[in-house]
Amino acid sequence: MEPTAAGGLSEPRTTAAKGAGEAGGERGSAPERAWMERREKGTAAGVRFILIFSRIFGRTGARLFLRFLIFYYALFAREAARASRQYQARLAGTSPEAIGFWAVYSHILRFAETSLDRVFLVQGRTELFTTTHTGIEHLEALRSEKRGAILLGAHLGSFEAMRAVGSFQDFPINILAYWENARLITRFLDEVGADFRGRVIEIRPGDPSYIFAVQEAIEAGEMVAVLGDRIGVNEKTATVEFLGAPARLPIGPYTMAAVLKCPIYLTFGLYSPPNRYDLYCEPLCERLELPRRGRQEVIASYAQRYADRLAHYCRKAPDNWFNFFDFWGEGGDE
Repeated sequence: MEPTAAGGLSEPRTTAAKGAGEAGGERGSAPERAWMERREKGTAAGVRFILIFSRIFGRTGARLFLRFLIFYYALFAREAARASRQYQARLAGTSPEAIGFWAVYSHILRFAETSLDRVFLVQGRTELFTTTHTGIEHLEALRSEKRGAILLGAHLGSFEAMRAVGSFQDFPINILAYWENARLITRFLDEVGADFRGRVIEIRPGDPSYIFAVQEAIEAGEMVAVLGDRIGVNEKTATVEFLGAPARLPIGPYTMAAVLKCPIYLTFGLYSPPNRYDLYCEPLCERLELPRRGRQEVIASYAQRYADRLAHYCRKAPDNWFNFFDFWGEGGDE
């Protein structure tokens, strides 16, 4: 089992229009593309695994089994363990060597538990969970005004919890996803038998036509979900400071919002065991306008604002960050 978005739905691949405005910036590197390719191969197996175990053992039994499975995985998954130590060391202001095995184990286990929960959340089994809501008034206002918006999340906690038990039950939400991930999301929804109102908008490299589907959704007053913390193939980026070190983030969500003249709202669903999700929504910008000069700097400033808020929520739920690869590009071996 690879630590990927096994459920698929709550982790739409971050990407936005290559054709939605040229703002400069660096592009995704070969190592980043290699990570994405490895991730997609593991995701299909993860989908099948979680579906089978949830059907056989239910949530309680599957959660118990995960403890044994993840123990084995944490022992031998060197890349995931190294990434976990790197991240946790940044949060704690220490060295990766100071992060022990049990901290790594707990971190990967949280990922597995939230992946399992996606099966029940997309089926509408919200009675299994306790939730709190902060900022729900923003979502209610968008719905009452029939305004479309970009919902910008991260591989932090569970976006699916926000969709399933937040203010979206009568409001279509569209998932913007890379080509293979889009197929996996659709397959997952079909196999689970989810009642999902919305669309999976598929992005193909070199084909910017998907932006018209995004525009259609926004103009219809719907929402489009994007994750802003991973770089897609040939995607333009900005360098920001994240948890005390330079990191590269995609700029697509911001160029897309500028072209479509729609607001961006940050959305996060933070998980606490055994069954609690704290849901947060806050505005990032109501209207993103790009000047003719200094466009790249303006977009980079929004990417930095996103990084700052993402760091804030990482500190609220340190074990909810699910990017198990060399996020800061430091390299190195254990």
